[in-house]
Amino acid sequence: MVRRDAAAWAGAANREAKATASRVRVMRNSWGAWDYHRPMNVLRLSMGLMLALSSSAAVGAETDCVPLIEKAWVRAAPPGASTLAGYLVLRNPCAMAVDVVDVESLDFGMPMIHRTEQVDGVSRMRPAGKLQVPAGGELRFEPNGLHLMLMKPLRPLAEGDTARLRLVLADGRRLYAEVPVRREAP
Repeated sequence: MVRRDAAAWAGAANREAKATASRVRVMRNSWGAWDYHRPMNVLRLSMGLMLALSSSAAVGAETDCVPLIEKAWVRAAPPGASTLAGYLVLRNPCAMAVDVVDVESLDFGMPMIHRTEQVDGVSRMRPAGKLQVPAGGELRFEPNGLHLMLMKPLRPLAEGDTARLRLVLADGRRLYAEVPVRREAP
């Protein structure tokens, strides 16, 4: 009985090996070791490549569109001031909305995006958080509203100088701008 089961087992394994052998080739790879190769279905390969290329083209096309920083300026402050304010218009000509999540600067130790709010008749500044710019829309950073709070200047900035800023988008892209320091809006 044991021999029959063992023989039946060996026979089934042999039939499976023959069926698999028609689909699998054993060959040497580039390092000289034995390797198994199973021919790929050409239809599946071509469909996968078309899908990958079409999706990467769509992603690439959207990331080519970049929001624009316009009318940017930093208000000049008295010498020794520890905080300045920046204003701009962020225009989004893209087909999709973008989110602004942060501001960075090589000229300020602590740049932030703030919003001025009136609470019980008192003007208060609060962190703005994530800001969405709709497709085809714009976001205005203006006095007494949304603005860049530029604290801890790393160098003196007088009227006529240029401050280096960049807005950080939620997708990781950064929008660079060299912004003039002025006493009044352009």
